[in-house]
Amino acid sequence: MDIQKIVVGEYVDLERMMAARERRQALQQALLSEYSLPLISFTLNIVGPVKVFPLAVRTFFEGLRLIQTQCLAWRLPVIAQKQIKDITGYEAFLVIDGEPKKIKEILCRLEERTRLGRLFDLDVIQTDGKKVSREDFEKEPRKCLICSQNAFVCSRSRAHTVEELLQKECEIMADYFNRQYASHISSLCMRALLYEVAATPKPGLVDRNNSGAHKDMDFYTFQRSAVSLNRFFEEFTLCGILNCRRPRHQIFALLRSIGLEAEQVMRQATGGVNTHKGMIFSLGIFCCVLGYLYGNQLPFTENRFVETCMAMTSHLLEDFNGITEKTAKTHGEMLYAKYGVTGIRGEAAGGYPTVFHLALPVFRGYIAQGFSANNAGVFTLLHIIANASDTNLLARSDYETMKQVQKKIGTLLEKKLGPQEYLKEIRKLDDEFIQKNLSPGGSADMLALTYFIYSLEEDPWLIAVKP
Repeated sequence: MDIQKIVVGEYVDLERMMAARERRQALQQALLSEYSLPLISFTLNIVGPVKVFPLAVRTFFEGLRLIQTQCLAWRLPVIAQKQIKDITGYEAFLVIDGEPKKIKEILCRLEERTRLGRLFDLDVIQTDGKKVSREDFEKEPRKCLICSQNAFVCSRSRAHTVEELLQKECEIMADYFNRQYASHISSLCMRALLYEVAATPKPGLVDRNNSGAHKDMDFYTFQRSAVSLNRFFEEFTLCGILNCRRPRHQIFALLRSIGLEAEQVMRQATGGVNTHKGMIFSLGIFCCVLGYLYGNQLPFTENRFVETCMAMTSHLLEDFNGITEKTAKTHGEMLYAKYGVTGIRGEAAGGYPTVFHLALPVFRGYIAQGFSANNAGVFTLLHIIANASDTNLLARSDYETMKQVQKKIGTLLEKKLGPQEYLKEIRKLDDEFIQKNLSPGGSADMLALTYFIYSLEEDPWLIAVKP
């Protein structure tokens, strides 16, 4: 981590810091006099002459949010609140209607529960102006960030340089927000998987009505599988963040070990059934791309996402070099040799055109018309099946059958039917697919990815939180 690029701001001299300290004490006394209630004084422990820089500001407001959440959870009313935003460091003062020792105990727990808490300077000031001490609760003195010894002793002896301490502080802050972002992206992945399996009716696929053309899985199998993958989507995202300075074409290889472990865990959760292998591959790439953009402080846009995805995966089509029907070893290689279908490799290397050029515009159109997420997804799925080569359909039939299915669904979409009439026709298709043992699983994966990308565009947390 290059702190020279992170810690960018105005230098503060000792005189300015002393003046800020006097101002803080004066404001504390004024609030105590006005309200006659205990006071929380919150600042950050940032070493060095630069106290205000983007990462520190973000940490301050996250700390303030956590404090307010704790007050709400423990029913401690915040009667008044003041903030100071100065180059000497941001400060917050909260007047609390509560017992001072209880407030301090709650804040001590907060400091211990979150790693950011080590950077918080949280004082609880009683109405007589005295601070409540950690020692009142037999709490050990705070530990040094680097060596875990008594922080006061290390500070007094100057055991560590300012640069070492600042480096550690920035690492703590960055790690916290990286994991917070990765966790949120993982939750959106989970939502996409659950939305896809819940979308009903879907021809030949597992949904809330039935198991489609599948005899080894059902609606609950998919839910178990989705839940088992939660932490891996977080790991895929962190992989992109932590390797965001690498050349993009090198990053994809780092996903393989995470993906293999995810597949093993998925099969353990489902009793050996392959429910989400394709989604581990594709959502793994999507998460990594988002992590890469976040790590480079590049906000999500479709064009930027697609371009990064292509740069990471362009080599995937090299797997087909020299493949013939005689040399093909996998199902995907055989489909390429026989029909020229590149499957999911082609989708990834091309930046997922089925998602961004076909499914997303269609899905948005249905949502704009007032369709529910369920119906918009179901109807979008028909467009995907009708226009994209589905390797799952090919695996259960042949190329001609897939083309016949696409033609039939394309003809259905050309009809001017109402939503309920379309749903009725889809149920008929479901019966037909089940009878013929057809399952457009590849198209279902594209629908899940569509749900995922759409959620990025609409998510208020991601809109509010910039890299």
